Amino acid sequence: MILQLASYSDVHTLISTRIHVVLLGGRDPRLLGGSVRARNTRVASRVDADVLDPDTLAADSPAEFDSVVLVPATVALDPSLFPLPELSAATVLETPAGARLIAGPWRDVEPFAAVPHGAATLSLPRLAVAAGSFFDVSTADGCRTAGREILLRTGKPTDGWVSRNVNRPISRVLSYGLLGIGLSAWHASVMTLIIGILGAIVAAQPGYAAFVEMGVLFQIASILDGVDGEMARATLTESEAGARLDTIIDQITYISFFVGVTIGWAREGGSAVILWWTVLVVLALLVSLLRGARFVSLHAPDASWVFIDRSVRRAAQDSGQMPLRAAASLFVLLRRDAFAVIFMLTSLTGRRAFVPFMVAFGAMVANFTFSYYNRELAAAAARERSS
Repeated sequence: MILQLASYSDVHTLISTRIHVVLLGGRDPRLLGGSVRARNTRVASRVDADVLDPDTLAADSPAEFDSVVLVPATVALDPSLFPLPELSAATVLETPAGARLIAGPWRDVEPFAAVPHGAATLSLPRLAVAAGSFFDVSTADGCRTAGREILLRTGKPTDGWVSRNVNRPISRVLSYGLLGIGLSAWHASVMTLIIGILGAIVAAQPGYAAFVEMGVLFQIASILDGVDGEMARATLTESEAGARLDTIIDQITYISFFVGVTIGWAREGGSAVILWWTVLVVLALLVSLLRGARFVSLHAPDASWVFIDRSVRRAAQDSGQMPLRAAASLFVLLRRDAFAVIFMLTSLTGRRAFVPFMVAFGAMVANFTFSYYNRELAAAAARERSS
């Protein structure tokens, strides 16, 4: 019997008892550079399920083991599998790709723990679950397919047009390759910082070619900026510390590139006024960054600065005030993905003076918005958090 469901709730009520994930023994494949067993343990922790060893269970297990999932070593779980439906008997869960798990009360699934894909399972009822709820990684092709599908889900709802259509297709390939050679999100963050510092050094050199190379390096740094987050989300290793590190590297990269551009401008024959102008703009930029960091620490649910952009847009929608609407449009352009493209296109003109004026204007608008619309932003942030 196969139950075709659009969602679990179409037929079943969700379980109220705790889920128990039983990780069966066997060869432990590698998925996205890590152990499948370790990944399954992280999935169980994320959905607040217990991880059990089959050797510790007995046929007369207590009633709280009424919801058990048998997970073979060659199956990689995804958090989207949970919560499970209430199953009164052992049932085969099956994805459209043909991956299978057995779930149900322990007293019914226990006979299948030794041979989870044996002939006896053919007589069990089957429940169709959503694609990607779990993956068969028993083969190299299966691991590659699972890795690609997992990485395709690492985009964020807050991604702008440039991130979705330009940066993500490239960064996912980089994430897949870096994970494959055993690197982590932290390594990707360090790579972004190195590219940022290299770009600043190049930007400090006089001449058109150096200016264009700087623009290209800034765009590369923007693409790499998405890699660490993708790697963390794909491997379920996100952390508040990682998000903060990503934000700090972003700000260091911004300021380093700007200082490098103005140094190069001065070396091309500009006056000492340029350096003083640079100091003033850097100070204005630092003030706006510090105010942004304070806003995030006070109001955001995590360390992501995208929350500022969301709050400004919400405040503009709620208040209808024209200055806030203009600020919301500008904040979109100041986001890393869009600004990097603008920065690169500006470098093609060879006009270094455009960069400090863009940065100064952006810092001025940001500080004005934080100063004069503090209440509206705080109220919008509260609504964004609760939505």
